[in-house]
Amino acid sequence: MNNKNNETEYELLGRANLPKKKNINFFTGILIVIGSSMGAGIFFKSKAVLESNSYSLVFAIISWVIASLAIVMMGVSLLEISTKNKGNLSIVGWNHRFNKWMTYQMSKNFSLYINAALTYFFMPLYAIMSFQDGARIFGFYNFNTKADWAIWTTIILIFNTYFILSSGLSSKWATIQNNVTLIFKFIAIISTIIIGFSIFAFQSKSGNGLDIHWLPKQIDTTNRPSSFLGIAPFGGLFISWAGIFFAYDGFYVSTGIEEELKDKKKTPYVLLMGLSVVTIIHLIIAIAMSINGKGDFKEYAQFLSQRKLGWIYGLTNFSISIGVIGIINGFSLWIPKFIEELIRMKDIPFYKKLANKTNESLPKVGVKYALILIQPTTLLFCIIGSTLYFPYDDPSGYHDLYGSGMSNLYNFADLMSNWISLLAFGFIALAFYGAIFESKKNPKHFPKWFKYVNWFVTIFLLAVVLINFIAPFVDIWLIIYEKNRLTYDVYIQTLRGRILSLIVLTGFILVITLPQFIAKIKGLKRKKTFIENNQC
Repeated sequence: MNNKNNETEYELLGRANLPKKKNINFFTGILIVIGSSMGAGIFFKSKAVLESNSYSLVFAIISWVIASLAIVMMGVSLLEISTKNKGNLSIVGWNHRFNKWMTYQMSKNFSLYINAALTYFFMPLYAIMSFQDGARIFGFYNFNTKADWAIWTTIILIFNTYFILSSGLSSKWATIQNNVTLIFKFIAIISTIIIGFSIFAFQSKSGNGLDIHWLPKQIDTTNRPSSFLGIAPFGGLFISWAGIFFAYDGFYVSTGIEEELKDKKKTPYVLLMGLSVVTIIHLIIAIAMSINGKGDFKEYAQFLSQRKLGWIYGLTNFSISIGVIGIINGFSLWIPKFIEELIRMKDIPFYKKLANKTNESLPKVGVKYALILIQPTTLLFCIIGSTLYFPYDDPSGYHDLYGSGMSNLYNFADLMSNWISLLAFGFIALAFYGAIFESKKNPKHFPKWFKYVNWFVTIFLLAVVLINFIAPFVDIWLIIYEKNRLTYDVYIQTLRGRILSLIVLTGFILVITLPQFIAKIKGLKRKKTFIENNQC
């Protein structure tokens, strides 16, 4: 019916003879999956993974290997799940297909109001941070104003508008931009790997001491707050896995490219091939960045600058920045289509006014809806982060060079991205859990291996999510208990950070669940009123 309407519209507009929209091929689809799945996480979370494993290189590598294998197994499961759920809804569609109404609604609220809206807050900030890291090598540190954050916020809003319009309205333009950002992403990857292993080889050959710890490093805890990470057996592994998930945080969005492929039956294989390539690259980069004992690309700046090679560090960071933009590009291709599909399902505010205006080929309504939802949210969180949150705990003063309010914003972006990534994989686990029971009801429609692979993935993901949800509650109890052991400044800043982390998590949970409970209560009241009126 929708195709007929589109044909009639084209005839009325005198465009019936124009060529139809071109879809993307198998190889291009793989490139989009790679471009959407690989970016910020691997460059910004390697240090956190190493720290979570007490700077043990062995444990950090084990963390990456286990998490990467789990992700690939998820990709294998998606071979079946995505073929049984058509459309652009991704996580939401999987929960709609395999779970009950409440789970589906919660996943929809998360994907629309939290994931979609806030990705355009923290992802541009990661791109800007890498740009600033590179620019400082060439003498640019900041705008040197009392409100640098306001200037960067304006740039972010312009940046978001451009990508939502360009990629949202043209898959061809999105593909071109993806290919460009992918080139820079691979430049960043190759540079990082070469630099990491080169520094390791140089330091080893010259006899300079490398700060490598094969086993957990003994850390001075005199004025250091205790945490769940430190007291729980293998707690570091579970905390680090949450960071690794962020490295893959765009792959479930790329499942929405089905409608863009020429051969839609190949969507699962596009996902699997793309994820496998990303996994191999992630493992190599993680080793290259961790083998020098730091896990952070910023640590290479001094080494390269001393040898008059600082420009390599600068250009690599510029490439990382452009590479991160690839994730936003992939997201912008999906978001308008995702919104329009929810409109057609009558499952989004104002759908009655918009249902007849949607267009799968040119999602103008989805683009407008996305801009209205995303831009005010981005502005609000930039204001909150820069003015109310606190900066990185950085005695070196490096983060002060980012400009007024920017260290606060980057710290706030880290907090947002961690929880959003964790919640996203939590809903993926729920979708897989529902698919297991679907396979029991209809075993003929699923291969024999599906149930076993899905059980492993589901248990692994839910365990990681559950332990990371417990951690902030335990951390608050620990910091209160240790009040008299710590200095006042350390105690106050740590307590503040842990409370804010818990507030953010609580806020997310309320946004996810509250609308559905209210709708449920209203539905029960209407049902009760209807029964009472009929009895009369």
